[in-house]
Amino acid sequence: MQKSQAKRSNRKRITKESKPIKYSLQEIVLISFYFMGFYLFISLFTYYGGDPGWGHSGSGKEIQNIGGMFGAMFADIFLNSFGYFAYLFPVMVGYVGWLLYKGRHHEFLSEPKSLLTPGIGFLITLIAGCGLAIVHFTSDNTLLPTHAGGTLGQWVGNYLIGIVNPLGATLILLALFFTGVTLLTGLSWMRLADVVGYHTLVWLPIMKKYMSSQFLPWLSVNTKKTFKTTKQLSKIAGTNTKRLSKNAYTRWQKRRNEWREERKRYAEEYDDYDDEDENYYVEETKPVIPSPQPIVQKPVTPSLLPSIKLLDAVSNISNPPAIKSLSQRMVDGFANIGIEIEVISVQAGPVLTIYEVNSITSINTNHLDDLDLALAEVLKLSKIKTIESQGETFHIEVPNWKRQSINLGELLTSTEYQTNLSSLAVALGKDIGGQPVIIDLTRIPNILIAGSDNLEKKTAINTFILSLLYKSAPETLRLLLIDNSTNDLAIYNDLPHLLTPIISDVQQVPNILLWCEQEMEHRYKLMSSMGVRGIEDYNQALLLQSGADNLNEAPETLYHIVIIVNELSELMINDIEAKIEQSITNLTRKARAAGIHIVLATQYPTVNVITGLVKTNVPTRMAFKVTNKNESRTILGQLGAEDLLGQGDMLYMTAGTGMPVRVHGSVVSKSEVENVVTDLKSRATPKYITPKPI
Repeated sequence: MQKSQAKRSNRKRITKESKPIKYSLQEIVLISFYFMGFYLFISLFTYYGGDPGWGHSGSGKEIQNIGGMFGAMFADIFLNSFGYFAYLFPVMVGYVGWLLYKGRHHEFLSEPKSLLTPGIGFLITLIAGCGLAIVHFTSDNTLLPTHAGGTLGQWVGNYLIGIVNPLGATLILLALFFTGVTLLTGLSWMRLADVVGYHTLVWLPIMKKYMSSQFLPWLSVNTKKTFKTTKQLSKIAGTNTKRLSKNAYTRWQKRRNEWREERKRYAEEYDDYDDEDENYYVEETKPVIPSPQPIVQKPVTPSLLPSIKLLDAVSNISNPPAIKSLSQRMVDGFANIGIEIEVISVQAGPVLTIYEVNSITSINTNHLDDLDLALAEVLKLSKIKTIESQGETFHIEVPNWKRQSINLGELLTSTEYQTNLSSLAVALGKDIGGQPVIIDLTRIPNILIAGSDNLEKKTAINTFILSLLYKSAPETLRLLLIDNSTNDLAIYNDLPHLLTPIISDVQQVPNILLWCEQEMEHRYKLMSSMGVRGIEDYNQALLLQSGADNLNEAPETLYHIVIIVNELSELMINDIEAKIEQSITNLTRKARAAGIHIVLATQYPTVNVITGLVKTNVPTRMAFKVTNKNESRTILGQLGAEDLLGQGDMLYMTAGTGMPVRVHGSVVSKSEVENVVTDLKSRATPKYITPKPI
């Protein structure tokens, strides 16, 4: 009896002594997991593209990532794979530490199956979240090496968009996301709604009482004080404004009298001076009183942008009477096929006219294609496209009888292009409403151009190049043209903006792209030395560091490099395809911050040319008319390009939208290209670099 009591007392004593040890171990585990999660978070947050990563070496000797080598590798792999949702992993590390601290680890250790449900929930949450990020968000290339949802999100998002529209993809992914959160955490959304509703009902009377007794009286008193103060300030400001206006007018009169006296002195020295011509005096005196020169990179040639007069004259065409008559004809045409409609609105564009109609007679939406054919035959039009909008409302796309020619000169003189401060602004064309569409390559670093017609592709490339030439001088932009065997770009030979002679040998392309990768790494190293993350910040820091007094000795700033591949299919051959895909992947993921951009074009939009890697890393696409639905899916991940009208009619889709926009491309003649190139070549010569073979 005494022995059994002694044993029980010993067990109690051991248990009491072991509890502090158990709690201490739990706290150690919690602290360890929290610090581990914090370390991973800091590694992701301080990601730098120039650090070593998966499949590439670093650009500088010092690693910028605070997490060191492991942190840099972790950030590169996880951000490439999952985008913004890579930050979910540090959170999960901390969450697991909290579970272990609360004692739930006994269930995990004794029953491994209990990990299955949260694990599945985590995977579903991760997959759905990455897909949503691709469908709805874009990424900042300085924070992410790839898209907002990473490679995983690109696969999931594009696959769902190809099956259903972006709205359907969003609903599916949201349902999966909430399901995953429930499986992961055990959270009941209905219970959460009940709790929120309960606390809302509890706090509403309290807030109502506080608002009526405290906040509203305080607001009334302070509002009166504010109005009174504002009124007093207005009186003071009015008096000061009058005084300032009078002083400014006096100073202006004094300057005007000085200008008049100087004009008289100038007229005595030059007999051909016309005193009535105000602009003559201003223009002639510019060389006498030079304005301060901005700090720019040392030019290798005289850098003047081409004149807009080198392009064809702008011609605007509009035909409102035809639109009105077609509206009535459309009502009559529908009546001939037994459908009564009412035209609600008409939107006339340069190529299409969009009619919004309300069907009084019910329309079978499953046979819209048959309706389009019948209506086109009745109205004697080449093609009509009916799109269901909502309920009994439909949008009908009708090609204009007389298509308006969209000149490039009209786009380049538009307010949208002129006020765009980017040196890489590109005029795509006009939207269906006739408004200019201008894109910025610094924000959309890489783009894919695809369509079955080589002329449309060639015109789009010419539009790209001329738009860039009208914004950038050779010292701020260098072009790397890969023309292969078509010689479509031979007209740009000896252009001052060329980085190298036009590359026509396919076997040279892998080495050229590898050199671009080395240049990207070198630029990251330079930016790292200046403590900046982008080429624009580097150039500004470099010029400020050099100072205006050392302008002639200032080091050269970095220029943008735009790589244009005229025909991608000729690069996708067996012996070099893998090298080309790897280089395109590396450049599209990281090169934007380094000022290197890629434009890929092809007239063969097949899966053998536009591979999965290309689609994943080049989400911005321009689709011209294609021959079948499969080619449209290959380019855009959805249908639509097979129904385009040709002659520059395109669907333009940017990253993160999933919904293409209808754009009508501009017309660029061969003579316009020759005029611009000849003008630039007459004033400057190219200074080629010689990429070393790798």
